[in-house]
Parts: sequence; C-alpha cells; structure tokens
Amino acid sequence: MQAPRSNPSRKQLPASRWRLRRQAQSPSGLSAAQQRHFATLHDISTLLAGQHAIDALCRGFLRHVMQFAQAEGGTVRILDTQQDTVHMIVHEGISDAMVEEEHCMPNNDCLCGAAVAQGVIQIREFRPGDTEQRFRCQDEGFSAITVIPIIVREQVVGSFSLHFARPQKLGAQQHGWLETLAQSLGIAIENQRLIAREKECAVARERSLLAEGLHDSIAQSLNFISLQVQMLDDSVRRGELGEAAEVLPLMRMGVEQSYQDVRELLVNFRTRWQGSDLQEKLAEVLARFEQQTGITGALDVRGHGAPLAPEQQLQVLFIVQEALSNIRKHAQATHVLLRVDNGRDFALRVCDDGDGFEAGLRGNHAEVQIGLRIMQERAERLGAQLTVASTPGEGTTVSLALPEARRLAA
Repeated sequence: MQAPRSNPSRKQLPASRWRLRRQAQSPSGLSAAQQRHFATLHDISTLLAGQHAIDALCRGFLRHVMQFAQAEGGTVRILDTQQDTVHMIVHEGISDAMVEEEHCMPNNDCLCGAAVAQGVIQIREFRPGDTEQRFRCQDEGFSAITVIPIIVREQVVGSFSLHFARPQKLGAQQHGWLETLAQSLGIAIENQRLIAREKECAVARERSLLAEGLHDSIAQSLNFISLQVQMLDDSVRRGELGEAAEVLPLMRMGVEQSYQDVRELLVNFRTRWQGSDLQEKLAEVLARFEQQTGITGALDVRGHGAPLAPEQQLQVLFIVQEALSNIRKHAQATHVLLRVDNGRDFALRVCDDGDGFEAGLRGNHAEVQIGLRIMQERAERLGAQLTVASTPGEGTTVSLALPEARRLAA
C-alpha cells in the first residue's frame, strides 16, 4: 500500500514563517518581549557593576526596572535605621504632591514601609469602590503597585516600588527576577557606602598627617618667633637697643622658616599621581629640594621590576618628601642620595651626610620624632617596613623595604 502523499501546503511555508519557526526551535530563539527583558537585565547589571553616587545609581536602576516591568511610576526608598524612617531617594512618574507627602515616612507605614519592615514583597491591586483602605498611590490614579524589599546579607536596607496605570499580572518568574535585581541593587548600594567610608578614612588619615606636619613645622616656628618677640619687647622696655638688634635677625630667620615650611606642606599635600613614572617624580622632588636648600642630591635607580601601583608610588613619594623635609630642618647636610632598587622586592634608601644622631637620643627631639612617625604610618599603609639608621657625625639613612607579596600591580 502506498503511503499518502503529504500536503504540499504544509511544506511550502513563507520564508518569514520558516525563520520564526527556526528561532522558536533554537535555544536563542526569543520573542521580542523576551529580548527586551534580557536587554534590560543586561543594562541593569552593567549599571550596578559601575561606580556611581547612590542617588544616580538608584535613578538609573529605577528607570530600567520600570521599563522591564512596563510600569508607569516608581520609587526607591532607603531605610534610616537610627530614625526608623524610610526616605524616598528617587522617583519617576508620580506627582510632586505625593513626593512631598511621602518623601519621609515611618517604617511599616503604607505598603512601601511594610515591605521594608516585613522584608516581603507587597502586591496590591486597587479596585474601584474599594473604600476600606485608601492609599496615596491609589489617589494618584494607579491601579496596582508592587513593592520589592532591598535586602543585603539578610538585612533590609530599603525598597523599590512599581506603580501601574492598569492591572498588571507579573508572573512568578518576573517576581523572581525583581527580587534578584533588588538584592543586586542592595549590594551595589552597600559597595558605594563602603567606598565612601574608605574615602572618609583616607581623608581623616591625611588630615591627621597634615596636623602632625603643621605641629612639626608651623607651630614650632611660631613658638620660636613668639619667644623672640618677648625678648625684643623686654629689650626695648629696658632701652637695650643692642640686644634688640641681635633679636631681629633671629625673628627674620623664624619667619623665613615658617614661610618655607608652609610652601613645603602645600607642595607635598597637593601632590597627585597622574600616571607619571616614579623615577621622573623622584627626580622632580630632588631637583626642587636642591633648589630650595642648596644641598646637592643624586638619584640612583636600579632594577627592572614592574612598576608599583599608582597609590603605592604616591605613598613612596610622600615618604621621600618627608625624609627630605627632615634633612632640611635638622641634618645640616651637604649631600643627599636617593637609592631605589626595584626587583622582585622594592627598596628605597634616603641617605644624607649630615650631623646624624644617637638612637637613644632620638626621642628627645620632638620634631624628628613626629617626622619619623609620619613616615612610619605611610609605610604601614604600603605594607612596607621602615627603618632609620644614624650615627653622630656620619649622617642618617632612612630605608623602606616592600616585599614582593605586598606589591600591587600597576
């Protein structure tokens, strides 16, 4: 028996329908809506992976999520644990009156606050004639709202809401995606807060170093000038003009010292790393030191190791500047050598031929002690070891040793 012939019309489909069938049968065959969803998810992931201010981060996130869920309005709110309130950080598609009324609300108030307090999704569809409980977004003309808590390490830090002009049925898969996106947003917010705290700590550390530098230089010089003014006043009262004439050069020297200290501090703390080579920067610092002090200097750089990371190079530069500052103020040196050995490990030495000092007497010189403490603190930031060797009449050597394990790649 002959098999029935197939219907030719079932084989000869239009080219466009053949393409749709192949896309549906292939793993990459996605509908237009699915492609939009995945494109939006990709955009959100890219946004959250970058560094942005928290309000800019939340604003971009909200716009993408509204597009993903086809919502007409939305908000992102952050929990203030100290005040137990929820603050509206960004908003889209809602009136100024609603923003004014709900920019700050008690925790657990309304649906957005409930999502934060309970840590669960809040879904509400507003029905006409439902007067049992009215919500502010209902008065705005929205027909439905979905509020997703933002959770980081099992702690609720806020929520985001999606407002719909028409009843919207989000499936279980979409709810799962929204919860995952909320967690990603929470992690991004937490990361930005950690970055901000790190910057605050860095600023505080720099202020501490600046304060110690001011005490080491300006305060000491001003105290010296104050004593000279008292001596000058006493000499003038007693009519001893000869004594007064001897005091004036000392006062002039104190003012000049303060001026030099201020200039040096401003130069040091304005230093920024802009991709320059460490050898080039050290040469600039040494040339400026020679010009200001008349002390000759030499730079000896050896080794072919990889460059340090910019933040480590900057700390090395600060240590060199502080070491040269101590030489200018205390060493009475005629020559300075900067020696860099950059191999697998990194080593730096700042040597002078000045007066030097006995190790046991170092603590008796407050200015020297403060300068060494500043260098020691910067070395600790690097993960390096700082040592000071000095012999009376034979100069001083400041050594910095950074092992390979603590080096950061540039």
